[in-house]
Amino acid sequence: GCVGAILLAMSFSSLHATETGLDYNWITKEIRKEPYTSGLHFIGFGHRFIRFPNTFQNMQYSTSHHDLLHTRTSDGLPLTLGVSFQYTLILDKVYDLYMNFKLKYEEVLFNVAAHIIANTASNYSAYNFFNDKQTIAYSMQRMLNDYLPGKLFVTVEALQILLVELPRQFEDAILESIAVKQNITRTEKTKANMMVAFQTQIMASQQQANQTIALAEGQAKKILAEQGARAMVVMQNLETQSASYQKIKKALRFGDEDLMEYVWWDTLAEHQESSNFVVGMNPNAFVAT
Repeated sequence: GCVGAILLAMSFSSLHATETGLDYNWITKEIRKEPYTSGLHFIGFGHRFIRFPNTFQNMQYSTSHHDLLHTRTSDGLPLTLGVSFQYTLILDKVYDLYMNFKLKYEEVLFNVAAHIIANTASNYSAYNFFNDKQTIAYSMQRMLNDYLPGKLFVTVEALQILLVELPRQFEDAILESIAVKQNITRTEKTKANMMVAFQTQIMASQQQANQTIALAEGQAKKILAEQGARAMVVMQNLETQSASYQKIKKALRFGDEDLMEYVWWDTLAEHQESSNFVVGMNPNAFVAT
């Protein structure tokens, strides 16, 4: 009974939440192809799990690990890279992974990935590494994922370029070039701002000129309208007076000279307070002194 209980207990095995496992029979040396997920499983006596991580794993080429990558840029300059990437195992392919590499797949992955990353870096110039590292990192990740899922059964989820080392003279030249470009950019922005200011001043001047012209035209129209109205009043008065004098001429049967004399006396009568009358004197002989 005790032996049976012990054998029964030894027939169970568990996997952590971060693990995926293959059932390995160490008696027959056989492995089941279907992977197990986390939890407690009855796999039988003489069986154990070969365990694989089901979470993100990190691989790094860095100074601290003494495994920086050495290659050349597309323009032939020596290049030293520090790179890290995160990958996951393709869980339904862990049987193939184990059958091909046993548990040494990380060592194989390290060497293969280093070769792919170095080859990809050689497609870019030194200037690209100064100005567009993110694009190069995406390219490296894409090249890894073109090869690794079908050969090593892993997927690269992210990749970072941590270090870029180029010949010192080139780095100094690049930094100087960047400084010059920044100065050019600042100058162009200043020029653009000044152009905007000038355009604004021109627009304001044009608007002010248009307002002045509009005011002048309005004033001219006002003067013309006022003078036209005055001229109209004068014409109406003259027409009225002419009509009145014609009626008087007709009613009194005046000749032209009689009418002129009448008009003369009538005009004097309008200013009688400041006028002197000389009785019996012909108006044509009147001379003001």
